[in-house]
Amino acid sequence: MALTLERRDLRLSAEDSRDLMRRLAANARKLAELLADLLDLDRLDRGMLEPKRAPTDLRQLLARVVHESDVVADHVVEVRAEPFEASIDASKVERIVENLLLNAVRHTPMGTRVWVRAQPEDDGVLIAVDDAGPGVPVHLREQIFGTFVRGPNANSHAPGVGIGLSLVARFAELHGGRAWVEDRSGGGASFRVFLPAEIRQEAESEVPAVPSELPL
Repeated sequence: MALTLERRDLRLSAEDSRDLMRRLAANARKLAELLADLLDLDRLDRGMLEPKRAPTDLRQLLARVVHESDVVADHVVEVRAEPFEASIDASKVERIVENLLLNAVRHTPMGTRVWVRAQPEDDGVLIAVDDAGPGVPVHLREQIFGTFVRGPNANSHAPGVGIGLSLVARFAELHGGRAWVEDRSGGGASFRVFLPAEIRQEAESEVPAVPSELPL
């Protein structure tokens, strides 16, 4: 696309030029994200990353990630979280949510509903990205968190290289937590991450009690 835009023997309309520039920018972002993922994996392997914890509003974090995402246009995404703070590394948790959201979009048909949620849970925070897609076979549920492992239902129009879920698991471990996937009640997959963290809820009068399970 860059070479096409560079050619002087072609006369492109303004609309065609803008379309090529949008595609070029999107592909550049994908390459930048891939490079960042590979560098983070290398730093994790070398023990060079440490969590930089700070009180963070989880509801605002989830809403920001979904709002800024450029991959959810063909899906129905809903954020469900009460206002509460947790002591976490916000940049790493953003990457966790981004990768789980991208994974849900890549492995479900267009128009599929996706829920992004968080709640305080047992001296930590539980984050979940659920979808109403085909789900994950039991025999793949541990394998898919490995590096360069891809699921069987990946969207051919949004290919990945099998790094995202590996980073999810590694960033969870960096916090002293873990990542896993289970069946979603009602069908689909529920990707979950538990992060041990200090929780500070807002006044009880403002925030209703949160049940032990994440409701749909």
